[in-house]
Amino acid sequence: MANETMMKIMKTFYIYPLFILTLMLVSCNNELSWHKSEGMIWNTVWHATYNGPEDAISAAIDTLKVVETSVSVFDENSLVSLINRNDFGPVDQHLKTVYETSKRINRLSNGLFDPTLSPLIKAWGFGKGHNPTADTARIESILKYVGIDKTRIENDTLYKSSPEISFNFSAIAKGYGVDIAANTLQKRGCNDLMMEIGGEVVCRGLNPEGKKWRILIETPDEEYLREVFKSEKQPQFNKSLIVELSDEALATSGNYRNYHTESGKTFGHTISPVTGYPVKTDILSASIIAPTCMEADAFATACMAMGSADALQMLDKQGLAGALILDSGEVVINKKMEDKIAR
Repeated sequence: MANETMMKIMKTFYIYPLFILTLMLVSCNNELSWHKSEGMIWNTVWHATYNGPEDAISAAIDTLKVVETSVSVFDENSLVSLINRNDFGPVDQHLKTVYETSKRINRLSNGLFDPTLSPLIKAWGFGKGHNPTADTARIESILKYVGIDKTRIENDTLYKSSPEISFNFSAIAKGYGVDIAANTLQKRGCNDLMMEIGGEVVCRGLNPEGKKWRILIETPDEEYLREVFKSEKQPQFNKSLIVELSDEALATSGNYRNYHTESGKTFGHTISPVTGYPVKTDILSASIIAPTCMEADAFATACMAMGSADALQMLDKQGLAGALILDSGEVVINKKMEDKIAR
């Protein structure tokens, strides 16, 4: 009996330290640490800085690939591409979220944000493999098939009033993708993170210094300014805008990112769903801070089509922070954005 008791004590002595050591090793392997990563996706560069498991970024990028199969017009087999070819079927949650947000912002922008501009985008030569062939008669005929109000989702199916209607969610999909990537990182324990794709940014928690994330708002590049204003008219930007973000998103839209020059005239990729022509307003770029990057992305595009006066009115009404760079070189920021500027 004494020997049995001694054996039990010895087993306990050896087993419990082993159990404690195992717990210590697991704890060390899951310990949070800062990581930086970058790569290419959707023909642009992504960057991530996050505090958590190093391999969390792989899951985030895999999720982006799933988003691509839903809302990307550059994927011939994506859900939106099938819908554009009138091959109807059930929509997934990604497409439904992007569609419903687009419809809401279409309403808030008086119709100036509209993802059914796809045939006009092609007509003006924007997008892969397209050349500008627009003329007045052709534009008028295309406008009959523009308008998200001519579509609806019912029983998880997206219906169009005409087979000629097609979607291009490029002005909102990238922002949505940043949200999804950031959400994936956070689900894997990364509560402090910065995720950026092609200039669209989501910031959660705090940076490695324990402070809010500091993000530089980009200004139009010199090549675009030379094309539009010529050397004697180029506006000068005498200060940089740096904003501080936490649990927020920032997106910038500007025609300098995508434009054509033809017969000495420069026209940008922002197209009016009302006139069918590229929009020329007093805004060179619009940077918006919103709760989600999807919303920031869409509202920034809407601002480009509205002009500064209407854009500021819309942003104030929606309680969003905005910075507008005008063709005069002036930087206009609303009260909400003033509160975000780094001092």
